[in-house]
Amino acid sequence: MASAKIHRLRFASSAPSPALCSHNTRDPPLLPNPSTMKLVLVSALVASAAAFSPAAQFGRTTALNQHIGSGGMADTRNPDAYQDEDPRKSISAAPSFEEYLKQRAGGGGAAPAAAAPAAAPAAAAPAAAAPAAAGGSGGSVMDTLKSLQGPGQVWGADGIAVGKEESDLKGYDNFGKFAALLESTGVAAELAGAGPFTIFAPTDPALESYETMRGPIDARVLKMHIVPGMIASKDVSSADLTSLGGEKLTYRYAVRKHFVNDAIIGEKTFGPFSDYPVDVACSNGVIHSVGLCFAM
Repeated sequence: MASAKIHRLRFASSAPSPALCSHNTRDPPLLPNPSTMKLVLVSALVASAAAFSPAAQFGRTTALNQHIGSGGMADTRNPDAYQDEDPRKSISAAPSFEEYLKQRAGGGGAAPAAAAPAAAPAAAAPAAAAPAAAGGSGGSVMDTLKSLQGPGQVWGADGIAVGKEESDLKGYDNFGKFAALLESTGVAAELAGAGPFTIFAPTDPALESYETMRGPIDARVLKMHIVPGMIASKDVSSADLTSLGGEKLTYRYAVRKHFVNDAIIGEKTFGPFSDYPVDVACSNGVIHSVGLCFAM
């Protein structure tokens, strides 16, 4: 009996354990392919980013009448102004900011035209300028320059320090300095004839700015503002703009405005006050006011 037990114990100790047999016979664990791991990681990052991005259909502009370039975005370099069948929707027919303010002050786009005749008797300045514009006074260009009322200017930010509202009238930019310089330089004698002459009259502040920045004003500078012939403001773009001194003036059209030597023809002022007068008819010519000296 004892030998049989000893034999069984030896057999049990020599037999391998089940755990050891299982460990030795199992296949080694499989590790994922590094390329597969990178692909899964990139896909997860892309999916996370897409979850926080806006929907594609909302990324496209909703603005109307815009030219869409090859990249899918609005091409703002398209120089052709959009023209709609309804002129109110055409960019070229839209009013400038100054014109919009005046229309708003008058109660709308159609109201100012109807209110203009009633406003003329109430305001002394427009009433005085109306005869000169219509040629009723019969004065020459020199006589008209001495009495012509220029654009009304508001105080703006400078009015705060003196107790004025920004929109209060500060004064009118007239043409007395221009008329005085024409006489002192002898240019007025050349305007004494029948003409006709087209005068691009700079305001007093415009001439003062030139003197501050460039120096004294001579006959050459003054003659740049005089063009032989009768040129209406609407015809400036196609007219021969050769000055009395023989210099060729430069015309250009930009931002819905007409420029001659960088001065706006028919410039609008802010507020309800008079604009820069144009087409002021005289016995021997016509006057258009400008806010910049042509020699600048």
